[in-house]
Amino acid sequence: MSEVDLLAGLLEAAHAAVYGYGVLGARLDEPTRRVALAAFDVHRARRDGLAAQLRARGAEPEPGLPAYDVAVADATEALALAVQLEEGMGLRWRDLVGGTDDTQLRRLGVSGLQETAVRAATWRELTGTGPVTVALPGTG
Repeated sequence: MSEVDLLAGLLEAAHAAVYGYGVLGARLDEPTRRVALAAFDVHRARRDGLAAQLRARGAEPEPGLPAYDVAVADATEALALAVQLEEGMGLRWRDLVGGTDDTQLRRLGVSGLQETAVRAATWRELTGTGPVTVALPGTG
């Protein structure tokens, strides 16, 4: 895959994560909602940074979809969705790390992978799902 393709895949996942956090936050209690809001803000910033990376490479970033299949009925489903979103982002960040020789992009990928692994662990802990951490984040 080209770097543009890798960044486009990341942007697609970031659009979904931003949308998903907007949906799941409504089902959480106030302390947990604050954790979700922080994740939402990070994903928005990452999304905007990825769009800028694509533009810098002469590519036009694709906009997010009008809607994503992320309906949640309660807090349990909202927490499970948060884990799923972070694990999905982890896969995309891992792809970037392994798919480029560009030092700057590789650093970006490692940073994104670290962040998403920590957030996924936080959400797994809140769901009571074990193990809370995984040996190789981004391996699905």
